[in-house]
Amino acid sequence: MPGLLFFDPGMTEIPLQDGFRPEDMPLDHRTAAALIRDCIHFGEQFKDPGEMAYFGAMTPDDFYEGSPSSIQAQIMSRFAESEGGRQGRGEAMARAQFIMLLAWFFEEKALELQGLEEGVKASWRSMDATLGLDDEDRIDERVLALGNAHSHTGGVSDGQVPDLPWRRMIEALPTLLPEEVTLLCVEPAIISAWEDAGIVFDLADPESGLPQGARKATQPAWRFAGHRKPPRSMPDTARQLTVAVIG
Repeated sequence: MPGLLFFDPGMTEIPLQDGFRPEDMPLDHRTAAALIRDCIHFGEQFKDPGEMAYFGAMTPDDFYEGSPSSIQAQIMSRFAESEGGRQGRGEAMARAQFIMLLAWFFEEKALELQGLEEGVKASWRSMDATLGLDDEDRIDERVLALGNAHSHTGGVSDGQVPDLPWRRMIEALPTLLPEEVTLLCVEPAIISAWEDAGIVFDLADPESGLPQGARKATQPAWRFAGHRKPPRSMPDTARQLTVAVIG
């Protein structure tokens, strides 16, 4: 679609082709990469997800200064080091950029897992051909059981992918996007969630440049993020957001 751009959160030194990266992003690519590394190291400290949930419920006063597990202190320190981190607006933008960086990294790893699983399945198909196994052989329960046991890679299976944290992304984007931007969504599950929440999408103007049949809605961002009212901690979600959907 002409004019379509992907949001570029600033993970790379050179802006992405066909991407939109705001000029005033507070975190440069080196700081962005360091933040992601900090988060990965932080997550590796927990053997049980419940421990991480407990840590997330702690208040900032509960953190022991200098503790290697104090990811919040590390993040806030890096925010302060960024050019805009000294001002409240710069800190809000850094937090929003950080959410988009995490979402980018999350999707990137999901795609890598998908590729690994496809490679494993292709290897098993190749082995089947080498051994002379055909579809009739596959009906045998023992062969099926063996195939099922060895096809599990611990990653994304059977074409399923983990859901992106799209609600958090919607919360972050108004802080980073100019007002005239239109977001485009083609994910049926997300579109369905919006419609279930009572958001009405009207047929887009044919002169808008959107594909035929596209629908649009303009609402406060907090509605698209699934909130019942604007959260006090994220005032930018009160901004009007225009979203076009296809499908």
